[in-house]
Amino acid sequence: MPVTFRLSILKTSILRGLCLLLVLLAGLGFGRQAHAQSFLRASGTKIVNASNQEVILNGMNLGGWALQEGYIIKPGWPGIDGKQTQGTVKKALYNAGMSDAEVEAFYQDYRNNFITKPDLDYIASKGFNCVRLPLHYDLFLTPSQRAVRNSVIRGTVTYASYVSQLTEWYNADQLFTDAASMEAVRLIDNTLAWAAANKMYVVLDLHAAPGSQGTDANISDSLTPLDFWNQSIYQDITNRLWSTIAARYKNDARIAMYDLINEPNNVPSNQQIHDVFQRLINTVRAQGDNHLLLLEGNGWGNDYNYMEKRTFTNNANLVYNSHRYSGTGYELDNGVNSTGGGPNSLRFIGTMKQFRIDNDVPIWVGETGENTFTWMQDAAKNLNSVGIGWCHWTYKRFEDRNNAAFMRINPPYVVDGPAGLSQVLTNIQFANCVPNNTVAAVSPNQNGIVNYPDGGSYNGAGSLPSGLAVGTLYGISSKNGGKALEVAANATANGSQVQQGTWAGTNNQQWKLVDAGGGYVRIVNLNSNKSLDIVGPSTAAGALVHQWEWLSQDSQYWQIISNGDGTYRIINKLSNMALHVQSSSTADGAAMQQQIYIGANNQRWLFAEQGVVQAARVAVSPEADARLQLYPTTVRDQLAFDYTAAQAQQLRVELVDALGRTVFRANKAVRAGSTRLRFAVVTLLPGLYSLRVHTAEGLLNRRLLIAR
Repeated sequence: MPVTFRLSILKTSILRGLCLLLVLLAGLGFGRQAHAQSFLRASGTKIVNASNQEVILNGMNLGGWALQEGYIIKPGWPGIDGKQTQGTVKKALYNAGMSDAEVEAFYQDYRNNFITKPDLDYIASKGFNCVRLPLHYDLFLTPSQRAVRNSVIRGTVTYASYVSQLTEWYNADQLFTDAASMEAVRLIDNTLAWAAANKMYVVLDLHAAPGSQGTDANISDSLTPLDFWNQSIYQDITNRLWSTIAARYKNDARIAMYDLINEPNNVPSNQQIHDVFQRLINTVRAQGDNHLLLLEGNGWGNDYNYMEKRTFTNNANLVYNSHRYSGTGYELDNGVNSTGGGPNSLRFIGTMKQFRIDNDVPIWVGETGENTFTWMQDAAKNLNSVGIGWCHWTYKRFEDRNNAAFMRINPPYVVDGPAGLSQVLTNIQFANCVPNNTVAAVSPNQNGIVNYPDGGSYNGAGSLPSGLAVGTLYGISSKNGGKALEVAANATANGSQVQQGTWAGTNNQQWKLVDAGGGYVRIVNLNSNKSLDIVGPSTAAGALVHQWEWLSQDSQYWQIISNGDGTYRIINKLSNMALHVQSSSTADGAAMQQQIYIGANNQRWLFAEQGVVQAARVAVSPEADARLQLYPTTVRDQLAFDYTAAQAQQLRVELVDALGRTVFRANKAVRAGSTRLRFAVVTLLPGLYSLRVHTAEGLLNRRLLIAR
């Protein structure tokens, strides 16, 4: 939990000392405590935050990054010797004449390019609040240890020799001891940072367990099927791996849960799975780690006979998993009361509802997708309607046409040979990937899906603390000098400065609190009906605050938190920084900016109620507003955005500059469904603009920056 420092005297030397201390703590690994989000836990049948508010994790799987499954790499690829694993992908490159060093260099570049921060930014922009990171155990090995496994794939070292070598490393305590040499740790830490910047949680998934957790070679990159269950050394290694992960991340609230072993399949006995999970649970808890633990049953994560909650001796904070796919021979409808397969088979929604009641546990659908637009959309909406979160499989995969992944990567394919690998490394980058129709099917903000149904948030707080109310008009003043928050010169224009001034009770000093969902409010000026907003929008300390027309952007969303002394801090969602009077000034006209919260009086605000007002006017409903998806918000020569129309209609598209002048106007006919619209803006000057889209349901507004 964050620590509040109350400083009676702010001296430069003290501040420098605090900064040095924080740097030292971060270097020792304690810096992870500083993240503001709420730890999640199980409470009966729900996952809840620190304020006991329900959290529904609606996520995106990052498949194909740390572990390549053959069909992700090339649809219809026959593989080698009937196997379409990451190992056979590597073998195809070896067979094409590439050396060990060349293949490893390609894979390093591949991991560097496949998922980056813009990918997480995009996922968050679509309304998801978590990602699941499928991991391969071999990325926890050192490069020299991985090289031995690669030699088995290449055919120069026997499988038996590799198992013997693993055993030696285990007995000599040479596994998972050097975090700096473990590629998986780098991927995890990057993902955590990128996700936290977007207020998203991360699920760590051991997707490919040592020895192969089933007969499905593709998902586990197996060398020998089912050997996890046949050779105890693999279970010992997995146990040590989770001990290592727990020791490193036990205090990290950015992690929602650990998925202990992905999709055990065709395991002879459920008792075997139960006993391994019992051991892993006890090992994680022995490290003082209380993260949620996701259990996956036999049959690709669905069969929980003899694995009910009561069968585990240490059963706090357990979550039960379902992987929901539907195809020939195993069709699933998405009816919320559908049942089938027995009470412990978690595939049908009705069965899952009853299982969680009978066992007093939450259920999460860790994988679903790979189906039609309609099926995936129905699954997403119906699961959420009964409080069951889900995670779409998968974010990206290669193909030259629309597919069920969120994004597609154009050919060439990795297995087509060395000549195309340079282009592969370009095509996998976010800027070059192509959104599929799946985006409209499953994006929470395009389907009215709510991640925090109790009004909670990523930070574990509701919209407003006790004593304040949405729909009320307030005068807001700084504790530092008692001056009122106001818009300069009674201005109503976009970009007008927000400052402090002597209280006069005028409309430009009165502010409406409007619920923005997810624990945030808009702070709307009574005079202009424009929102408190960060210039830029910037995440930098010192960025100024101004007013701007309503936009569905985080720079206009604020969290108001009680300080316990009658004052409140006002925290911006985009930057996680506090509203702050510049230079701690007490003078009229002092500007507002954002800064890291340190508890100073110029960051503490008093709210004086001025009366109840009608909710500030909104151009359209939230559902209609979500139809417009602008990403990225910084453009060069071409403006591109998605609009999902409820019906065929004519749109009027306008760009308005910072002075309020309409500098671009176009009409565009769209059909029902999602349409990608593109407009050349090469003739417009660099600067900040408002995008206005006039639709049958009302006016939609977004802000964008043209930069060259």
